[in-house]
Amino acid sequence: MVELRRLVLENVSYYYLFHSVKRNNEILKYNKYVGIEKPDETELKTLKENFLKNLETHSNEKNTIELFQEIQEKEGYVSRENIVKLSKELDIPLIELTGILTFYSQFKLSKQGKNIIKLCNGTACNIKRSPILIKYVEEILKIKPGEITEDGKFSLEVVNCIGACARAPTMMINNNIYGELTKEKVEKLIEKLR
Repeated sequence: MVELRRLVLENVSYYYLFHSVKRNNEILKYNKYVGIEKPDETELKTLKENFLKNLETHSNEKNTIELFQEIQEKEGYVSRENIVKLSKELDIPLIELTGILTFYSQFKLSKQGKNIIKLCNGTACNIKRSPILIKYVEEILKIKPGEITEDGKFSLEVVNCIGACARAPTMMINNNIYGELTKEKVEKLIEKLR
């Protein structure tokens, strides 16, 4: 059951919807801010209905994400065949599943190389000349971002941030971060993996 709750801070009332659900011996709590004005009964009814509808959609999306994670963990990526299969099994339109997959950057829609290279092109890395390193890696591997080498050993991605800005320019290879890169360092790292 969805409840309308009120929180008072510094003499101002804030209204929000609250709902809790028990799933797998875990209590999940959901809140949605409504505003500083208490909604009338008609508006409240609509707000509650929409809130529950959104929770249901979120719950279905969460389950779908978990299924995609399982597929990717097993196969390394989520293939078109798997997307179509899930669409039929779950009775979810293909466009919705594709929307979920393309929204979350964790999902790969094509086969990955044994060694996944992610080059950062965020602000800090870009200022420290990451575009030059990206071109250099493309030359060494003879592939563009989003591609895989012929031998299947490497795939290349360009990302917006690795989270190591202080060590810019950076790249990640198989979840290991390397910073303060130069062409020489990049070449040595790749050669080690060949």
